[in-house]
Amino acid sequence: MPLLLALWTLKSKKRKYLRGFGLGYLSGLIFFLINLSWLHHIHFIACLLLSFFLAGYFAIWGGFAATIGVPKKDVSTLAESNSYFSLKAAFLNGSAWCGLEWVRGWLLTGFPWNGLGVGLANDLVMVQTADIIGVTGISFILIFCSTIITSLLLRLPYEIRNSSLKAHPDFIVGVTLIIIIFFYGTHRLTELSEDEEIEIRTLLVQGGINQDEKWNPESAKKIYKRYWDMTTPYLKLQEANFDLVVWPESSLPYSLHDRQTQTYLNKILSIDDYELVLGLNERIPQEGIYNSIIKLRNNSTNYSSYRKTHLVPFGEYVPFRKSIPFIEKIAANSLGVDFQPGDKLYPLDMELPEPYQIIPLVCFEDTFGSLAREFISKSPQLIINVTNDGWFKQSAASEQHFINSIFRCIELRRPMIRCANTGMSCLIDDCGSLYDRSLRYQGGERLIYGKERSNTFITGTLPETIRIKKTPKITLYARFGDSFSISLGMIALLTLCLRIFKTLRKN
Repeated sequence: MPLLLALWTLKSKKRKYLRGFGLGYLSGLIFFLINLSWLHHIHFIACLLLSFFLAGYFAIWGGFAATIGVPKKDVSTLAESNSYFSLKAAFLNGSAWCGLEWVRGWLLTGFPWNGLGVGLANDLVMVQTADIIGVTGISFILIFCSTIITSLLLRLPYEIRNSSLKAHPDFIVGVTLIIIIFFYGTHRLTELSEDEEIEIRTLLVQGGINQDEKWNPESAKKIYKRYWDMTTPYLKLQEANFDLVVWPESSLPYSLHDRQTQTYLNKILSIDDYELVLGLNERIPQEGIYNSIIKLRNNSTNYSSYRKTHLVPFGEYVPFRKSIPFIEKIAANSLGVDFQPGDKLYPLDMELPEPYQIIPLVCFEDTFGSLAREFISKSPQLIINVTNDGWFKQSAASEQHFINSIFRCIELRRPMIRCANTGMSCLIDDCGSLYDRSLRYQGGERLIYGKERSNTFITGTLPETIRIKKTPKITLYARFGDSFSISLGMIALLTLCLRIFKTLRKN
């Protein structure tokens, strides 16, 4: 709202779209420098460069909102605007914003982190519509309502001074929209499912391995021992009877096919009959290294895997390194060998306590709704995300990552297990809640954390039961993806093109 007020009222000799571009860019730069400040733990220059790039999306929207998105043809008469102009501006501003957020999640491999809708994650009632319009669609609602309120704030003083108070249908439309969203969210959160469920007795293990130790050969023995000591006492409890044990991304220092790793896994798998899902590297001769999720039962040869498809640029691979010798030289000294991307998007089949599927997402992949929906089927399904946020030390990165992932549960109506090396390991239900909301269980948050959530460098386990529906529904978002945001973005783009065409024709 302050940005809209500035875009509409700030006096400037420059053209309106240039003023809007500048104000939008400044706002975006401040927003991302704060939001991505944790990147300095990797590289300070990377934090700056990414923030300067992403601020461009705010800038484009600022130029749009300062021209096409003004609720009156003449900015000087904004106070005399009416509800028609207000609703038109609200719709176009919201369309442009959510369209740009969709582009941000796609362009140059995409970075959908912390869209505007993510800011409502703590208000679960108001974000349940994500199963229809996605998290970018929630951003549309926020911009739509903010535009109406800002327009109203400019009109009311004028009407009071001139004793010409009148009805404001635009405000009624905005309130009605919020009421509909509220009732939809309340219904989703309070409805009692009569569907049959599968109860999976689960053990999450958060190793809390410091990043400086993780790839140090001298620490390998310590890491293997830590996961053994944290897991085996639970497996030996007769009353526990676990179906699923989950370890985080790259939990063990050596690859799946390493002899030491296989001996270790065979030993721990022989303790009881359960399924182990863990993040582990796969080193395949003549192919390369994959960052994978591995599913094991009984022994290390009985496995299936998902190989991460959406790799992080400059983190897991360096673009253009093979075609540009200079980049290859730098990459070889800093990153070493690139990870290879997987090429299959199939859920992994599970067997205990009865057949179901897992939607495997490695690390940053849980921020991409468009990727997660590719795994959807009519079978019972559970999302499993393994991650390691240890790169970012004690920072906001872990909680931001966790909050972004909540929306995958809502969009797809599938519960999630998140298992982090350092970060926030938890169980999330299909409405995005950390609590088991069934009447059969009244407990606290199903989350591993210290006295404060920012304390992510902790070692802990979480034995819990997660329930998944035997006949889950396929949401509109799962069927059509970001069609809502893409359609609105196209409308905003078409409107912009028409305005440019009219201006050129006039000139």
